[in-house]
Amino acid sequence: MLLHITYPTLRLFLDGMLLMMTLYAFATFIWHHKLLYAWYGLYLLGMIANLYFNDKAHQLQDQHAPESAVALAQWLEVSIQTVAFIFYIHFARTLLNLRRRDPFSFRLTNYMLFVLATGQLIDSGGLWLGSSAVVTEWRSLLTDLNRYVMAGLTFMIVPRMLRLRDVVSSFFIAGTAFFVGGSILAVTLNLFGFAARIPEQPFSYPLTVMQLGIIIESLLFTIAISFLNRQTEREKIQYQAQLIEQLRENEAKQARLNNLRDEIARDLHDEMGSQLSSISILSQTTTRYVDDERARHRLVIIGQTARQVMDSMREIVWSLNSASDSLQDVGQRIRETATILFEDSPVRLHVSLTADEQPLNLSHRHRRELFLIAKECLTNILRHANAQTVWISLKREPTGLVLRIQDNGRGFDSDRPSSGLGLSNLRLRAERLGATLHIESEPGQGTYVEVVWAACVGANLPVNQSVHPSKAPPIAVVV
Repeated sequence: MLLHITYPTLRLFLDGMLLMMTLYAFATFIWHHKLLYAWYGLYLLGMIANLYFNDKAHQLQDQHAPESAVALAQWLEVSIQTVAFIFYIHFARTLLNLRRRDPFSFRLTNYMLFVLATGQLIDSGGLWLGSSAVVTEWRSLLTDLNRYVMAGLTFMIVPRMLRLRDVVSSFFIAGTAFFVGGSILAVTLNLFGFAARIPEQPFSYPLTVMQLGIIIESLLFTIAISFLNRQTEREKIQYQAQLIEQLRENEAKQARLNNLRDEIARDLHDEMGSQLSSISILSQTTTRYVDDERARHRLVIIGQTARQVMDSMREIVWSLNSASDSLQDVGQRIRETATILFEDSPVRLHVSLTADEQPLNLSHRHRRELFLIAKECLTNILRHANAQTVWISLKREPTGLVLRIQDNGRGFDSDRPSSGLGLSNLRLRAERLGATLHIESEPGQGTYVEVVWAACVGANLPVNQSVHPSKAPPIAVVV
């Protein structure tokens, strides 16, 4: 016994299929936030509504309903179909990426959108003006002109889409062909009197053929979307592979650069260091054999200058050495410099450093600027502050890398302009480092300097407590 299916049953089944695809499109849009799925879902929803009002208009005609009711149903069908075609054009442009791949076709689709909107206005105006002979004639003429323009634009854009020649465009064109074929077959059945519309014979309704074409079209569109997603994932994987390869190349370049820096540092230390040391030693020993006081004084100056150059060279060698990239290395260098500066003075040093040994990823220039800021502060304290105690703190904090140097010396009026170069050098070095410099001082109240380098926040370095928390300096309020 053959399964007997009536037209309402088949329509319900086919409408259910289209509705499921529509829900899938909207759910995917909500999940992935891709406009492509929104256009697709709106197009399918519009076609479901168009099929409903198409069927409703024919039912009213078969029931010999008032002409106004039939005209309203037909207007609703055409209006919804126009809106659905607008969504279809947006879907096609997004799916095929016409804006990038074929800008001329993209402009043609803009004209098509304009033509569709104009045609809808003409049809709506004709319905509002009534059904007089003149209105009907002009409405028919303008509608035919609108359709000819739309057909011309379609014939211009289809060959260009065929030239795209990829899987996505092939499925899109095939789906559109099924929809057009179903629509033409439905019109043919109406024109040649095969539209008997018998409920027990579902295919006696031309709308059934048209809806089957839409379903096949939607299936092919879904396949096209899946291929597009697959292609997008492949492109992402290729892009990630390129990024990884570029990262490896950058790491190799950085390793070669570090090797070069280390070679320069060794050459400076071994060659120039030994020669400068020889000059210093010779100047000291030669003074024993010179009786002229002026000559002895000049030899002393030569020795001092050689030792100063050696100190400067050690700083350069340290900044070039790639093994000195940790925060602890920077802190130890500052500690050593402070110890040497204040070893012959009664100043008590309290140094609080982080225990972190992870790389700071600082360039040698940044490390040198940070060190020279600390050295400039310590030198100013030794020369001008007459302090009894100096606190030095270098830590990794949530705000960034923070260097604090404080003394209990004589201080100065920080609001008064200074003619010296010390403060100007500090500000210049902080600017080169990209750090924030804050100086707080009052006469008789000592001086507080804070340098915050916020670029270290993204380095994923842990925040550590100081090595000597009991000796941490009192923290002044930064205004």
